[in-house]
Amino acid sequence: MRAATLADSEALAAFNADHLRSQDAGEPQASLAEWTRDLVAGARPGTSASDATIIEDGAGAIVSAMFLISHTWSYGGVRIAVGQPELVGTRPEFRGRGLVRTLFELVHARSAARGDLMQVITGIPWFYRQFGYEFGIGRGGGGRLFPSELASRPADGGMRVRAARVEDAGFFAELDASAAGRHVVHVPRDAAQWRYEMTGHRAGSATAHVFGVIEDASTARPLGAFVHAPKLWSAGTLGLTMLEVVPGVSWRAVVLTALDHLRAAGEALAVRDGKPFGGVSFWFLGREHPAYDAIRVRYDAADTWYAVYTRVPDVAAFLRAAAPVLERRLAASRLAGHTGDLKLSTYRDGARLVLEDGRVKTVERWQPSFTLVGQENGIATTDPRRPDAQFPDLTILQLLFGLRSLDDLTAWYPDCVVRTPATRALVNALFPRQPSFVWPIL
Repeated sequence: MRAATLADSEALAAFNADHLRSQDAGEPQASLAEWTRDLVAGARPGTSASDATIIEDGAGAIVSAMFLISHTWSYGGVRIAVGQPELVGTRPEFRGRGLVRTLFELVHARSAARGDLMQVITGIPWFYRQFGYEFGIGRGGGGRLFPSELASRPADGGMRVRAARVEDAGFFAELDASAAGRHVVHVPRDAAQWRYEMTGHRAGSATAHVFGVIEDASTARPLGAFVHAPKLWSAGTLGLTMLEVVPGVSWRAVVLTALDHLRAAGEALAVRDGKPFGGVSFWFLGREHPAYDAIRVRYDAADTWYAVYTRVPDVAAFLRAAAPVLERRLAASRLAGHTGDLKLSTYRDGARLVLEDGRVKTVERWQPSFTLVGQENGIATTDPRRPDAQFPDLTILQLLFGLRSLDDLTAWYPDCVVRTPATRALVNALFPRQPSFVWPIL
């Protein structure tokens, strides 16, 4: 096992393209090779070849590999350091030997040394649960507009669409900052990062996108922007990654103009690729995007929600960093100015928050006592050794990141226990259900 170098670029690109290809694909996925080349070359700011770790066989061939990509995300407006294991794979004949577990142990230690409070990864069902991850942050699930529906929605004649230019990066950053307030977890991009998104990806990379601006036809004032995939997805749909509108401007007018352009772009890609055009997909935008207030989007079985695997090794440390967010939520609730403490248990671990006049005074790691006498029935107690609320496995992460409400969790998990109505009210105030928008900078 060793860190990769620039000399490993082609071998690692071929390895990832072959072993991480799409389900049932007959050939290696070239877009993964191009993305790998970008990461190894350091095209992504802050990333280099040494962020990949590889395991070789005796002949020097790669048999397992993993990247660690560093991010700064926003949790309710507070910046949080995040590590993302990515491009994780092992040759089939070497699976079941603990190679990926060894890589995760290394990557988790490296991520902690960098100061990351959490790790995230997207990927195949169940697999990453083995390494301490839970589907914790909502991602995707938006519906689609079919070609017939797009044809029946004319564009606003006073607007037009043009390709984004590098000098538009600041405008995209402004739209991004405006959208952040809608989300508990958001991936902020400044102008430099938007310039990277527009120009920093190798052609054909899995992370490359197409950028457009909607502007006033007479004044050229930018009114909104969108980002979409450079090719059609398997169902023939054109996937939207981002769609935002300037505050104070009609969403309906801007969205209709964007959709007219996206329909034409999708039809052109369908002709190029020799496949039917299936419409425009809002999947990445999720199910609570403002565009749905302006237009009706259809959902079907293909538009099921998804979530990002999330790992928080020290819940207390995360809550300590998020204290300003918790204080703002409390101040906006019916428990403004609350004083008291709250013990949250994951059965083997937990955290204790001390609140004073609506402020977070302390957050400390806390463990339930293993020496208690008598059963745990989840009822009100005067014993300070018992927690106020208990969450099985890693379900507390769904609460922290707004994916599920407390009512959801207690309805679905019999061992998700809240002792009193007062505790329920406080937890609801601190951790409301709220959407996230996670588009990592890759």
